[in-house]
Amino acid sequence: MKKVELLFDYPRLEERLIIERLKGRGMDVALTNVNDAPFVVGESPAEVSIVRPVAMFKAMYSAAVRESSGTYTVNSSSTLFTCGDKVLCLSAVRKKGIRVPRTVVALDRRSAEITYKAMQKPFVDKPPIGSWGRLVALITDPISWRTVLEHRSMLSSAQLKVHLMQQYIDHGGRDIRTIVVGEQVVGAMERIGPSDDWRTNVALGGKTVPRKLDDELVETSLRCAEIVRGDFIAVDLLQDKSGGYFVNELNGVPEFKGFMEATGIDVADSLASHVTVLLRR
Repeated sequence: MKKVELLFDYPRLEERLIIERLKGRGMDVALTNVNDAPFVVGESPAEVSIVRPVAMFKAMYSAAVRESSGTYTVNSSSTLFTCGDKVLCLSAVRKKGIRVPRTVVALDRRSAEITYKAMQKPFVDKPPIGSWGRLVALITDPISWRTVLEHRSMLSSAQLKVHLMQQYIDHGGRDIRTIVVGEQVVGAMERIGPSDDWRTNVALGGKTVPRKLDDELVETSLRCAEIVRGDFIAVDLLQDKSGGYFVNELNGVPEFKGFMEATGIDVADSLASHVTVLLRR
């Protein structure tokens, strides 16, 4: 029997569901908590490793070590690297002609100041790394800009001092998430932001409802997955008042609890089915 490994740092509902669905298909599942287990370059306990650590660098490094032994990783270290850095991710999808919000990358406080003066207000400011809406700010006036600039300049990480200064898409307090598994878009949902916040993240109180797929959503999501060579990714999109879509972010370790609640789609089973196909290769 071929073995599948699940790599994680903090087991969530998603990881428990993945384990159940893999075992339900008769797979031998090895569980590896990356906080406890040392990794040996060139060694692996499985033919396929599903990479689920929350921390980006832990996910990327554990995937890279498993790949050194020839293990197939879902997702690969290169996919996680690109999806986990918003500068790399937006640049990669825009290069292939996919529409993204107009984004200016300011690598220093001085270039950020110059960009602020030229940007149409309001605009969105965010660092290149991070999730759950953390450190994402809506800049409306000089006071909000000064506050963000000063706070970010005090952070110890050089990456967190980089500013992605992004066109604000008037999306009506909603955004869209699709999930791609293998070569299939399994479904879509909308996230609706709370009344007291412009952000839509579920972690910040956003609500989820099902969203009907259309041809453009499917095509854009599949192209994004192809660009980053992702087996299992979430695509976050904004839709403006004219109905046009903008890719905002890709996620290489998708959370899907809210997605399953909104759509009723068993994402973990779709993933287990895809792993079955991988093991047959």
